[in-house]
Amino acid sequence: MSEAAATYPAVDRTIREMEEVVHYLHIGAAVEMPGAPPGIDTVLDQVRRRLPLLPPLADCGDHLADHVRELSVPGCRSGEWSRAYDALVNLPAPACAQRPWGVWLAAGDDGDGYVLCYRAHHALHDGVGLMRLARLLFALAEPAAAASVPERHREPPALGPRVRGQLRTAVTSTRLLVREPRRPLLHGTPDNRRVLTSAVVPVARLRSAARSLGCSVLDVHVAALTRVAEETDPTGWTAEGRRTRGIVLPVSLDQVGVTPYTGNRFAMALVDLPWEHSDLGERARIIARHTSRLRDPGVRWAMGKTMGRLDVTGVRTLSGRLFARAGMQTTVLGFTADIGFAGRRATRFTNLNCLPAPFPYQSALTLWRDEAVCSFTADTALPAAEKLADRWLQAVDVLAPAASTAP
Repeated sequence: MSEAAATYPAVDRTIREMEEVVHYLHIGAAVEMPGAPPGIDTVLDQVRRRLPLLPPLADCGDHLADHVRELSVPGCRSGEWSRAYDALVNLPAPACAQRPWGVWLAAGDDGDGYVLCYRAHHALHDGVGLMRLARLLFALAEPAAAASVPERHREPPALGPRVRGQLRTAVTSTRLLVREPRRPLLHGTPDNRRVLTSAVVPVARLRSAARSLGCSVLDVHVAALTRVAEETDPTGWTAEGRRTRGIVLPVSLDQVGVTPYTGNRFAMALVDLPWEHSDLGERARIIARHTSRLRDPGVRWAMGKTMGRLDVTGVRTLSGRLFARAGMQTTVLGFTADIGFAGRRATRFTNLNCLPAPFPYQSALTLWRDEAVCSFTADTALPAAEKLADRWLQAVDVLAPAASTAP
């Protein structure tokens, strides 16, 4: 699609059209903060100051108060934020339609802690764009103006890698978008309600496991997810012998410039999972052979060129195909920004996936400072909805025993 079509000049109206066809797909980032919660006007003032750096939100300045709101969560206490996350992933549909993006302030009843959350429809950002926006929005120091930072210039790969990358991209796209696959969705009627659970481990544990297995943190994470999928499989997709079932991974696309780009740019790959190997370490090594291809500069260049940016209709169509073809999707998002609010550092950063209810679950792994937070959003109709994070943690204990982590 054209650049003009991707700029969303009427962002509220455009995204509302997707909400009206009941396609609920939001992503978000939440920071847990210590201390007394600020007034909503203080949060609004920070968002207003930084809005020029946050496309495609900059056009919403004249009605910014509609997007920055308090979220009342009765019974929520500081340090025990499950009620706050429950509210954030279950905002009522009218609120989502009226505010396709928003900054929400949820305070603890005891007045000693709060959560700040940015969440938006997936058509506005992909995961990389969301993390860049969150880094600017919640940076402790006032971010520099975009014009004052020189842009990076990258030369495209040589002809040979570009051709190989285009061929690999064509194969990946064909496998993802094959017509009429069996849908690994929940049977019966979904609850249309979501639950978010998370598990936290030191980043050092995952990196130690990656080193010992000769793979990446992503591969360790995906290997742990295979055990989660097997133990909480609602449709039998992990045991299907007729066709290899895999997991969808977004290919990280580096952006030129320093601000989050406008619109959503999808570049997805279907990674086959070695179900026949029961050993999780062996699975991680095999997965690494698949994911290593995605780091090829030619593949990354080709995906960035061919997939382009999708409007709301494209997001709806592609996301439906992805979840029809694969059992689940995940990503690993890492950053080192010093984030917080009003001069105080955040104590935790958690990624949110507020997925359409018919999809069983979705996960994301966020690496920030010395913590790795694996969060799952699931429809409560899934019997194991509240146990997904615990199952992931049990698998990590096998792949990365705590006692083996170097101090």
